[in-house]
Amino acid sequence: MDLLELNQFPSVLASATSTLVTSELDDYSVHALLFERNAINNNANISSIRVRLDGKDIVNDLSGTRLAQLNVYDGLPDVADYTALFFGDPTANTQRGKHLGDVDLSVYRKPLEIEVALGAAVAPTLRVLALVDVPKGAMPYGYTPGEQAAFKAMIRTQITEAAAVTKKHYSVSVGSGIGALIRRINLFHANLTAVEFKKQSLVKWDDISAARNNAFQRQFARTPSAGLYVLDRVADGSIGGAEPTTQSDGRPWNLNLALTTNAADTITAFADVITNHNLI
Repeated sequence: MDLLELNQFPSVLASATSTLVTSELDDYSVHALLFERNAINNNANISSIRVRLDGKDIVNDLSGTRLAQLNVYDGLPDVADYTALFFGDPTANTQRGKHLGDVDLSVYRKPLEIEVALGAAVAPTLRVLALVDVPKGAMPYGYTPGEQAAFKAMIRTQITEAAAVTKKHYSVSVGSGIGALIRRINLFHANLTAVEFKKQSLVKWDDISAARNNAFQRQFARTPSAGLYVLDRVADGSIGGAEPTTQSDGRPWNLNLALTTNAADTITAFADVITNHNLI
């Protein structure tokens, strides 16, 4: 893979949003974006990252702190002065799985819009680099045209409850729900204690407590942390475990998420899905 420094943001100011619209990545497959910042402009000072492709958010309002927490979960180090946003999966156990989530801009050939909202740090600096490869169709992994058009998106849903709930059912957006693969549902919370996940009437995640979930994930060298519950379908690094949202006859599955909390909570869910632009 190649590491490219992109054009500078036109403006980087405290308590403001910096936006870069670039066509520099046309005909590349984008594996990751790496945000380079000065020490005072740390992860906590990045209040929101958005990435848009042809008018649609493919990463929607993800803070620097939460992004770093997701990377640590994957076993990736938190590196001073850098924040990494992966579309591909550096922890996948095959090269095919590693690059399936890459955003292939030979398929879309549209400018990538990168938007970063900063807090009140003094004299912040911000640059962005891209970790890229050849288009997925040129990789030796046998991607179909549909897989070449697919990429990882982070789709946001917010859930607010004024009191404790027990196995209460919620809808979490995964896009259109037709044709996507769910890698993970990342649930940022204060008081979430257990999660149940059903597909039609089949129990896939059996009201698993946070403690049990953490123990399970550690068996695969993941690093759980307080305030983040990951419903992980690919904990073992195999993209084959990702949850299809569509049945073999093209009909969507009925997906059901039930949450238990021990107090009022605001839960921010990020569905980590392999999808395409038409399905967002």
